Amino acid sequence: MALPIQTAPSYTLTLPVSKQVVKFRPFLVKEQRSLLVARESEETKQILNAVLDMISAVTDKTVNPKKMAVGDLEYLFLQIRAKSVGETAKINVACQEKDCNGWGQVDVDLNEVEVDIEDIDNKVELSDNLIAELQYPNVDAVFKAEGLSEADSVKPIMRGSIVRLFDEENVYDFADYSNSEIDEFIDSLTVAQFEKVSEFFQNVPTLRHEVEYTCTKCKTKQKKVLEGLNNFFS
Repeated sequence: MALPIQTAPSYTLTLPVSKQVVKFRPFLVKEQRSLLVARESEETKQILNAVLDMISAVTDKTVNPKKMAVGDLEYLFLQIRAKSVGETAKINVACQEKDCNGWGQVDVDLNEVEVDIEDIDNKVELSDNLIAELQYPNVDAVFKAEGLSEADSVKPIMRGSIVRLFDEENVYDFADYSNSEIDEFIDSLTVAQFEKVSEFFQNVPTLRHEVEYTCTKCKTKQKKVLEGLNNFFS
C-alpha cells in the first residue's frame, strides 16, 4: 500500500508592480532544503537561483520568475515564505553605532512588509523628437549584471528596461533588435541623456520596512529600514 501524499493548499495574490494575479502553494520540505543550502552558502547567485527554482515550482511553472520585476519577485517570495513557515520572521539587525559589532533581533510581521512604489513617469524625453519608454528591470537583467563592475552592469540593465523609442514618425520596439544593436544605441547617448534614463532606475520598487530594535551589546535603541530580498531571507 502506497503512503498518502499530502496535498498543499493554494493561495492567490496580486503582484504590486505588474498587478498580475498569481496562484501559488507553500514550499515543501525538499524546496526548503534547497533554500537553506543556498542561504548557508552566502553566495548571491546561488541564493537567487534557489529562489527562482522555488517560485517556478510553487506556481506550477505558470510564471517565469526571471521575467518578473524585482519588486514583484521579492514580494511573492515573502508571501510564499509566510504561508510556508509562518507569518512572523525573526531577523537579526547589525548595530549601527560606531565601533560596536553587536546586533539586535526583531520580530517582523511579513504581512506588513510592502513594496515601495513611487509614482513616476516611465517615458523619458531624450530630445525634442525622441522619447524612451522604460520598464523596471526584471530579474533576468539584474541576474546578468550581478558580479559585474558598475560600468559593465549598465548595458544588461538597460537592455532589459528600455521597451521602445518614439520619434515623430516611427516606433522602435526593442524586442525587434539584437543586443549589439541596443548596445550601439546606448553608447550613442549623450551624458545628459544617459543620466535622464539612469534617474528612472534609482526608484526601482523594492521591499522596504522600518524596524526598531535594541543592540544586545551596547543597549542602544535604533531604527533601520530593511530593503530588498536579502534582509528577509531567513
